[in-house]
Amino acid sequence: MSTIAGTSPTTRNSLLRLSVIAGLICGAVNVITYHWFVVGVLGGNPLMITYQYIASGALGESAFAGGLATAVLGALFHFIFSILIAGIFILGVDRIPLLRRHIIIGSLLYGFGVFIVMNMIVTPLSATPPLPTPTMTEIIINLIDHMLVSGLLLGIVVQRNFNTNP
Repeated sequence: MSTIAGTSPTTRNSLLRLSVIAGLICGAVNVITYHWFVVGVLGGNPLMITYQYIASGALGESAFAGGLATAVLGALFHFIFSILIAGIFILGVDRIPLLRRHIIIGSLLYGFGVFIVMNMIVTPLSATPPLPTPTMTEIIINLIDHMLVSGLLLGIVVQRNFNTNP
């Protein structure tokens, strides 16, 4: 029997609910801080292109010809990934006592792990077109974003809404 099937329906529902809430919060903060401000304002890239690029993970180059529809699809993908990332972290907190005791350190390390997985596994295996090699500054900004938004913010949301007593 899987661990999820062995938990009560109430616990499963609360874990799912918290995953969705935390994923939506982290996804929205990421949209504002990284997608809009860093990539859009500082980088000069339109937000629509950013979300079309995310959609290109599934659609390839044709995502850029899809207009608003593929940008919306990219935004949907972004939030689905945010919810999945939150769900995996929350399941870890639910099952690993050491992570519950040190949730802030664990969440920062988790954000680092998300950065590695997204940039070294997910994106290279997707249909996204290659981007120019990022500068060290761009890598550091992206890493900090993942550690603070996909990591620390997620840890804070979980700590405030989850019974984190070991």
